Amino acid sequence: MQKRRLDKEYANLCSGRKGERDAAYFMNREFGQSKSIGIVHDLRIAVNDEFAQIDHLAIHRLQGRLWLCETKNYGGRLQCNEHGEWTVWYGKKPQPVPSPVSQARRQAIVLERWLKLNGYGYLEVFPLVLLAPTASIDRRKMPEDVTVVKSDQFGEWWERQANELGAMTALKMAAAALWEKRDEAWLRELGDKLCSAHTPITFDWEKRLGLEPTIDPIQEQRANSNVRVLHAAKKQASQDEPDLSTIVSPYGEIKFVALGNSEVAIRNPPVERLIEAVRGTVKGRGRWQPRFKNWIVKRQDFAQVRQQIENKLAASKSERRA
Repeated sequence: MQKRRLDKEYANLCSGRKGERDAAYFMNREFGQSKSIGIVHDLRIAVNDEFAQIDHLAIHRLQGRLWLCETKNYGGRLQCNEHGEWTVWYGKKPQPVPSPVSQARRQAIVLERWLKLNGYGYLEVFPLVLLAPTASIDRRKMPEDVTVVKSDQFGEWWERQANELGAMTALKMAAAALWEKRDEAWLRELGDKLCSAHTPITFDWEKRLGLEPTIDPIQEQRANSNVRVLHAAKKQASQDEPDLSTIVSPYGEIKFVALGNSEVAIRNPPVERLIEAVRGTVKGRGRWQPRFKNWIVKRQDFAQVRQQIENKLAASKSERRA
C-alpha cells in the first residue's frame, strides 16, 4: 500500500517537473535573447501570509504586461465547460480536477499585490495555462476569458496577442513605456527584484509520504541548541522593544507608532511648545512627512530622541514655573 502511494507521488512529481522543464525550454528558445521580454521560471513570492507559486512569468516591458503561466501536464483529454469546470478524461472515465485557470488567477492576485508594494502597480497581470505539446483539449465550451496555450505554441500565441492589440493601442503602450522609462535596465531591475523576493518552499517529505520520522541524534542536539538561541533572541528582542507610550505634557500629548521593525512615527498637536520640542530634537536625524504631518526616525535612534524630547519638555515646564 505504501509502495503504491510512493510510486504515485513520484510519478506525479516527475510528470509535473517534466511539464515545467519543457515549457521553460520553449519560452527560453523564443525569448531568451529578447531585449523587450523577460522570462522568470519557478518563482515563489510572499505578501504577508499569502504565497504565489509561479511556474513561469513572461514580462513585456513595452506592453506593461506580465503573463503568469500555470503549467499542467495531464495525461488524459482535458475538457472545460461553459461554467469553468475542468475534467480529465482517461478513456471513458471522467475525473474532475481543480481549475488551473482559477489557480493561476489566485497566484496573479498575490503577484499584483507584490507589484503594488514595490512600486510597479501600473503593470497588468494576466493568468494563462500552459499545456504539454502532446496534450489533448476540448475547447468547444471554454469561456472566452480563459487562455490555454500549448507550450510549444507559446511563441506563436504571443505574436497573435500582440497583433490583436491594434496599431493605436500598441502606439499608446510604446509611448507609456517611453514616458515611464521602461527600458532594458528597468526590465533587468524588475527581474532582479522578483528573483530576490523568491522564497523557496520546504516539504516535510516524511509526513507527506506517510513515513515514520527518523531522528538523528546530532540533528536533535543542534535543534535543541537552536531553540535555546531562539529563546535568548526573543528575550533580547523584548528587552529592545521601543517605549511607544504617549508622552503627556501640559501642552498636549505626543504619540508614537512603530512602522514595521525599522522606523517609528512621532506625531504631536500643532502647539508651539510641542513643535519646538519635537522638531528641535528630530530635525537632521529624521524626516518630515507632510501628508501625515508627522516625523519619522530610525528605530535605533528612537530611544535617544524620545529621552531628549522629554528633557526639553521638562526644561520648558521648569521655565514656565520660574
